[in-house]
Amino acid sequence: MKPMKRRQGPHEVLARLVAQVGEREAGDERLGVPEVAAFLGIAPGTLYKHLDPDQAGDISYTRTRQITERYGVGAAAEDLAQAAGGVFVKLEQGPAGEGRWYRTLREIVDGLNTVVCDLTTALEDDGDVERDEVVALRMREHVARAVTDLIAHDLQLKQILDEDGASVVPMRRAVS
Repeated sequence: MKPMKRRQGPHEVLARLVAQVGEREAGDERLGVPEVAAFLGIAPGTLYKHLDPDQAGDISYTRTRQITERYGVGAAAEDLAQAAGGVFVKLEQGPAGEGRWYRTLREIVDGLNTVVCDLTTALEDDGDVERDEVVALRMREHVARAVTDLIAHDLQLKQILDEDGASVVPMRRAVS
């Protein structure tokens, strides 16, 4: 048996998608194959073929979307957003007025403040941002959180504009 090539493109995205399902559903990314195969109504061996870049064929967009919707995993969306020159940010959302859907302006300002503090902390000694500083300060995590809060607030404002006859949609502090 020859070793499998390194996964790339659709095979790699599908592998991440299946791993996310396993982690989400069973706490172990290795258990994603039987879960996804059962959901799709195919044999696990068939799914393994879709994961193998040495095998012909791949999984359809329709199937990929079904997996994404059923399990709420983001690997395919992340890949498509990156291919389109963007970034995918998963928003925690629920019915309007409930839970984490709403973000206050203070939360947004706190997030931006954290990002600016991370950056200035990294720059203050030598004027450079080093890899170990990015890791130690969790800079990417803080930027992602700030961006998520801004996008959530933008969607909140869109909802206000889209509400028929509504001039105010109640905003509450998100519960962490």
